Parts: sequence; C-alpha cells; structure tokens
Amino acid sequence: MRRLLRRLDGGERGQVMVFVAILMTGLVSVVGLVTDGGIVFSQRRDLQNAADAAALAGAMQVDEQAYRASGKVVLDERAAREAAAQYLQDEGDLDYSVQVSPAGVEVSVSRQASTSFLRLIGINGVDISAEASAAPRHGVAAAE
Repeated sequence: MRRLLRRLDGGERGQVMVFVAILMTGLVSVVGLVTDGGIVFSQRRDLQNAADAAALAGAMQVDEQAYRASGKVVLDERAAREAAAQYLQDEGDLDYSVQVSPAGVEVSVSRQASTSFLRLIGINGVDISAEASAAPRHGVAAAE
C-alpha cells in the first residue's frame, strides 16, 4: 500500500513551483499597474496645478488705467496671454493653449506621463491633460 502511495505521490513533484511562478507573475503585474497608476495620477495632479497657476497668472493682469478711470476690473488681454504662456513655458515640456477674453483666461495643457512597469509590455507613456479657467477680480473674495 505504501509503495502505491509513493508511486502516486512521486509524479506530482514540482507542481507547486509552477503554481507559485504563475501567481508571482500575476502579483508583480498588479503591483506594477498600481505603481504606474499612482505615478500617472500624481503627474496629472501636477499638470492640473500648472494649468490652475497659469490661468491665475493671466487673470491677475488687470488693466490699471481702465480700473482707475472707471472703477471696473478689466483684463489686459495681451498681458494676460503673455503671463499665462510664460508660466507654461517655464514649466517645461507641455503642449498648451491659452484663450483670453474680457471675462477671463482659459488654459488647456497636455503632455505624456511616463511609466515604469508598463514599459515592460511596451507602454512607454500615457497622454494626460488638464484645463483651468480664472476670471479677473480685485479685493478679497467672499467665502462661498
């Protein structure tokens, strides 16, 4: 009887190693996706911060002469466009557009977020984008 059990048991050696190898591959893949997902979300947040700051930099460009003459806040559109564009150029490798109107500044930015683990399967980057808008104002804004 023992001989029969040994013969049956002997053919299954190494099966656990195959099972562990398959599980480890899946585990490493999930960890890689989670890591790269966090990296991409972080880069997207940084891109949104850049868009917000550029829109605010543009919206701060108030036409002082018009304000002194009429008391109304009027956006200096040329200076607003230049301020927002300069801020985005200083940020580095971004594709951007700046739209300026008397009502405010709208900024759209995009770039490719880098990946680390996903490069192993041929995904070197992910396209990310952000938009922001800001209106000119003066004084202290009331809490809403």
